[in-house]
This record gives sequence, C-alpha cells and structure tokens, in this order.
Amino acid sequence: MPRPKKATKAASGAQSSIQDRVRQELQNFSDAERRVAHALLGEYPLAGLETVARFAKRAETSGPTILRFIGRLGFSNYAAFQDALRSEVHTRLQGPLTRYPMQHRGEEAGVFDGMADALCKNIAGAARNVKRGDLAQIVGRLCDPDRDIFLLGGRFSWMLASYFHHYLRELRPGARIVRDSSAAWADYLLDVRKGDILVVFDFRRYQKDVLEFARGAQAQGAEIVLITDIWYSPIAAFAKFVLPCPVSVPSAFDTGVPGLAMVEIITAGIVEKLGGRAKDRIAGLESLRSTFKLGD
Repeated sequence: MPRPKKATKAASGAQSSIQDRVRQELQNFSDAERRVAHALLGEYPLAGLETVARFAKRAETSGPTILRFIGRLGFSNYAAFQDALRSEVHTRLQGPLTRYPMQHRGEEAGVFDGMADALCKNIAGAARNVKRGDLAQIVGRLCDPDRDIFLLGGRFSWMLASYFHHYLRELRPGARIVRDSSAAWADYLLDVRKGDILVVFDFRRYQKDVLEFARGAQAQGAEIVLITDIWYSPIAAFAKFVLPCPVSVPSAFDTGVPGLAMVEIITAGIVEKLGGRAKDRIAGLESLRSTFKLGD
C-alpha cells in the first residue's frame, strides 16, 4: 500500500478542495479506502461532517479505515479533517455581500493590476486542471454524431452555456441549449436519450434547479460534463467528467473568464477532431447566410 502523504497546504483547503484531492487520488486507495472515498464524494461534504461511526456505517467499513483514509489525505486526526471541511463550506457559500467589504482599496490602478494578474493566473490554473486524457474523451463524445448535446447554466453561467452552444451548432448538428425558466425544463429532459451529453456550468452558490436537471439527465442515461469551480458543484458526485476552474479575484464577484477559457479549449479540440466535416458544415452555413441575406 502507498505511504500516507505528508500534509500540504492543500490539506487545509488553501490550494484545492478535499473533494478535488480525493478524486485525483481515487485510483491509489485500497479497496476499503475507495469505498470511503465514494461515500464522501456521493454526499459531499456532509458525509465527512458526521461522526466517525456514522461515516463508517455509510461507507460500509470500520472506524480505523476512516482514520487511515483521512491520514492518507494528510490530516493528523479526524477533527482537523472536519475543520478543513467546515472551512470549505464557508468558502463555497460566500456571496458578493460576504466578500465585498474585503475588496475596497481606494486605488483604481491597484484594482486593475490585481484583477489582470488574478485573471491570468486563474486561466493558467484552469488549463492545468484539465487532464489531457479527460479532454480527449470529452472532445470525442462531443464530436460523436450519434449523441445529442444539451447545455445548461445557472443565473450567470448560462452565458457560458449559450456561448458554447453558438460554437457547437456551427460545428455539428444536435446541440441544444436548455432555455426558459426551470418550470419548462422537463420538456428538455423528455428528449434526453441514453448516451447523450449534458454540458453543465455550475459555480458556487450552486443552484438546486441546475442540480436537479443534471440528476434527471443522468437518470435518463446522459453523461455529464461539469465545468465548475475548485470547490466543486454537488453535481461532481455523479458527473462523468469534472473540469474545475479557479474563480477567485479581488472583486465582490467571482470571475467567469476561466470557464470561458475552458469553452475555448474544448472548442479548439472539437474543430481539430472534426476537421473537414466541420469545415464543410461552416461553408454550408455561410452559403445559406449569403443566399438568404442572413447574418449581415
């Protein structure tokens, strides 16, 4: 069995979430520890905030296995592990009003420089978080003509879903964005088939209606591609692929720029993989626009 890892800044939540670390280390755990990992991811973070006995019962394992598991994550004891989880919960639930008082500096130049630096670092961080194998699989699925693609976002992130939809509908047929209010979303779920793809954008202050639509799409047999922040939307518990983006900037609001960069990265991969098929489709589209005086 691999040795327990030494505690790092990530263990305290300063660099990445516990959920992120568990997902990354999943294949390195023993069978018993993997059951603990799945139990934690399946009801994150609530499972880890239970007593050791309750957590062990949930994971169908023993108390000592729970303690070995949190030791593997770099925590000296269960209390330290739970403190880190509580800190994550606090961070995940922060809204603009929570962060706003901390941002006032009174110097415009400092704000501009700080924002520019943070945006560059966040884009680089988002790119690092993409596993090349996952990206290839995502692109392959999004290029499969036998799969329909549904795109969904929240109150702000729907703009990212809409942006991605504009690209996809030019590159391939069968791409649909989930519009209207959530009261009408069942109409879209009705058309989801086994093997279809739901690309969902869900960032902190996660929306329950977005979660429920994603859960419904999975129940219909769709595979979920989740683009989220580094604290992970609850959708991560059942998503096929998770692409985490750093979103913190020196502002009252989180940034959507890394999510937009992720869309651009995936789109570039789709263009490359589709090759001539996409080129022919775009040529046909340009011809139609010209013939019917559309898009001028």
